[in-house]
Amino acid sequence: MPRADSAKPAEAGARQRLIEATAKLMRDEGYAAATSRRVAAEAGVKQALVYYYFPTMDDLFVEVLRAGAEVSLENMRAALTDDDPLRTLWLINSDLRMTGLNTEFMALANHRKVIRAELKSYAERVRDIETAAVTVALRANGVDLDDYPPVAVSMLIVQIARSLCNESAVGVTLGHDEMRAFVERQLRLLSDSLGAARSTDQI
Repeated sequence: MPRADSAKPAEAGARQRLIEATAKLMRDEGYAAATSRRVAAEAGVKQALVYYYFPTMDDLFVEVLRAGAEVSLENMRAALTDDDPLRTLWLINSDLRMTGLNTEFMALANHRKVIRAELKSYAERVRDIETAAVTVALRANGVDLDDYPPVAVSMLIVQIARSLCNESAVGVTLGHDEMRAFVERQLRLLSDSLGAARSTDQI
């Protein structure tokens, strides 16, 4: 099989375009729409190039997952140093574009073991970072970590945000405004508490 790094100059960037095209098709139409023919057409390349860079469609899906994972992980790491890490986690997981793609990968993982293994690895890395961010915020606010386990708090923030996105995607919005307002109040309380603590420390 030809090596990907021996591609002709005219093919420069084709691999990345294929990854981006696959992600777009998955978000817009679902993973079933991401066939080699559709992906090639979306990327503006010949269908043969799909298998030039990716021996199987599973290999392509894995690369799409990894590419998105790296971006998400960087966003998660930023939450650790953000002034308001809890709100940052809420906003990141309220992004309908990322949630939609994740939902497609969850569905795909039910049929592809290699995707399931990759998704598991990624999800565990994300949860570790999310938990660390929440731990920092709770400790800064003097919250008892035994009463409010950081991993449980982080899961509540993340899962509520994602659930709202998933329901919105199918047109379900009942209770969404109330839930968002409730979460915003709780986040504001913690944020105000943290701000007061910082002011006291500076006196």
